[in-house]
Amino acid sequence: MEVYINVKNFGKIKEARVNISSFTIFVGNNNSGKTQLMELIYAVIKRLSTLAPEISAPWIGGIDAFHIGQREIEYLNDWVNEYLASNAEEIIDETFNSSIPIEEVTLEFRQIDASYDIFFLNDGTIEYLLKENLIAQETLKEVILNKESFYRAFVLKTGGNGSKWSDIKVSFSNGFPMDFAKSIVIGYVLGEIMGVEPSASSNLLFLPASRMGLMLLYKHYFANAVQDTDEMIRDKNRNSKGITEPVLDFLSFLLKYSYTERVAKKNEELIKFIFANLIDGTISEKGDATVYTPRDQEKEIPIFVASSMVNEVVPVIRALTDSDNLNFIFYDEVETSMHPLKQIEMVKLLNRLNNKGFKLVVSTHSDTMATKINNLLLLSHGDLDFETTRKALEKNGIQIEKEDLLISPNIHVYQFVNGANGKSVVEELEFRKTPCTGYDFRLFNDSTMNLFDEAKIAMGIDDEN
Repeated sequence: MEVYINVKNFGKIKEARVNISSFTIFVGNNNSGKTQLMELIYAVIKRLSTLAPEISAPWIGGIDAFHIGQREIEYLNDWVNEYLASNAEEIIDETFNSSIPIEEVTLEFRQIDASYDIFFLNDGTIEYLLKENLIAQETLKEVILNKESFYRAFVLKTGGNGSKWSDIKVSFSNGFPMDFAKSIVIGYVLGEIMGVEPSASSNLLFLPASRMGLMLLYKHYFANAVQDTDEMIRDKNRNSKGITEPVLDFLSFLLKYSYTERVAKKNEELIKFIFANLIDGTISEKGDATVYTPRDQEKEIPIFVASSMVNEVVPVIRALTDSDNLNFIFYDEVETSMHPLKQIEMVKLLNRLNNKGFKLVVSTHSDTMATKINNLLLLSHGDLDFETTRKALEKNGIQIEKEDLLISPNIHVYQFVNGANGKSVVEELEFRKTPCTGYDFRLFNDSTMNLFDEAKIAMGIDDEN
């Protein structure tokens, strides 16, 4: 399933249609609306992930279970857009702490290839599940505890790869109305469609362009403001510092961060890659302090005296070790403070994150990153033999591993161009396979060619001779 967000006349943006299903990249001019659109997408997903939609979904005859198929998902899509139409201005005000004009914001659910059967586990549904061989007796032993006090909802998801039990599991008190429980579980399904853990907006992380300064100052300068982040968001007048909601959420994430060994173990390979390839050392938590240990050294140094690049990457490490199971990352100006060689390693990390199931929306102004993204995509989905290509690259001093390639082809690149009347045009770039050249990053290419032409003139090179 693919999810698109459509925006018309929002701030500087004239019109945009953006796929947010897996890996989304924004490139383009400064002051063209990239950050603003990213923050809006973040806010829309955050709000929708906590709703309990009321749509028509048929009950499965004779048991406490109901079905959500293609038609019901289309109903859900309509419900979402009705909600956005009624609440767009409120969402804008709360997100940006300001009124920004917007004509329209809608979502599209496309290529619907999944259906959901939701079972409220009681004697009737348990008997049905066993009879249909949909659940094992051993599994039931784990989920029927205290069934006299509450009932549980389990979701069987059916898609292209067959049927499997979803991660959606929720309990209700036995006195809780079934119809309301139905709406809550539909809300969980909505969250899953958008790529967020069911009913958990905490699974979203926004990394603002100003993250280094916020990392160094949040405990001191922002402490009083962020302790009451939720109330500030509800009452924009209390947010006297004029900070957008995604930035407030980032500050809240920093304050509430809790290192969790289980999560760190799950993301161990990603963390090792960051240590070895990006920051050339390790990060560790010592009580309330974060310390950095450079490679081949034993002396720890406080994070605030480490390089700006190390500080820029710390929030990513925290995302991979936090108690919240973060799985959707918005990463603004991802190349900040990074040398071009480290930008290349960052592209590899983004691919590895996406391969591990993280959904990404990132922005960049870097021609180095754009070129590396293109090159790795050509290697990922081209016809070249990987081992042959890897050996050829090694001869030129270029290291690449199979894990650096992108598994999913579901990557979408959008170029923001400042247009007439102060409005930006957002266009999706085409990945060209014939000839196999990948993306045409025109803005970056034009800049590089201008510099090349300037250099030739400065060196007295005459093309005509």
